[in-house]
Amino acid sequence: MTVPSPKSSAFYVQFPQGRTPKAQAVLDLLEQAADAARVFTVSHRPKDDDDWLELLSSGLTFDLSGLSGAGAAPKVATRYGVAADTDLDHSAWLRLAPGEHLSGGGSQLPVVRVMAGVVLGLLDLPGAMGVAWGPARTIMSAEHFRRIVPGWLKGGAFPALGLTALARDGAGNVVSEGLSFFAGLELRIEPLLAKQPGLAGKVAVRLIHSLVDGWTVKEPVEVEGPDGEILGVTPEENGKILRVCLAR
Repeated sequence: MTVPSPKSSAFYVQFPQGRTPKAQAVLDLLEQAADAARVFTVSHRPKDDDDWLELLSSGLTFDLSGLSGAGAAPKVATRYGVAADTDLDHSAWLRLAPGEHLSGGGSQLPVVRVMAGVVLGLLDLPGAMGVAWGPARTIMSAEHFRRIVPGWLKGGAFPALGLTALARDGAGNVVSEGLSFFAGLELRIEPLLAKQPGLAGKVAVRLIHSLVDGWTVKEPVEVEGPDGEILGVTPEENGKILRVCLAR
């Protein structure tokens, strides 16, 4: 089993406290749920450790840990479809992370796509409530995850409001978190544009999809926004930030 690193990619599946699925529950799921069985199999079940299983999907292996009930809660800053008063520290958690042979490759988009498909299967485990994504410090309700991920896996838009997060900073900018995991940079949408929450969100989602899809910005450019507005996009801080503003 791979020793997790603080920066490694990982999904966390949430369950009610005291209702952690055991290894046998995962095996039972594969026997009973045809959809899950088509996505992954159990490739290794250690005899001397009941906390984890190795799962195989699309030729890649992943470690599923926390099966003994000792899984730690993830760090969460942004919630999608999860009430603010939901106590995450008093939930049970399974952790899905890339296997040892994928060490260093967890940020590769194809790996994350396969992991997301496995998580969809794990949501069929009894009691599954939500999904957290480590690099963006997000948590999504099971319903939200099921709504945004399947289309992406079929070639649709990147699920920006889940695998990345948007928040407002002290200066009034709308900033992204977790985009750097995929694209090496974050967005900062300036206050004049950020004052229009609906527009700022649409702009961010469109730019995030383009950046994850391989778009690069090496110098200031103007692009058309989702409602026809002209946006100025400027790389700053040695390319680690893309500043977005209304150009005209």
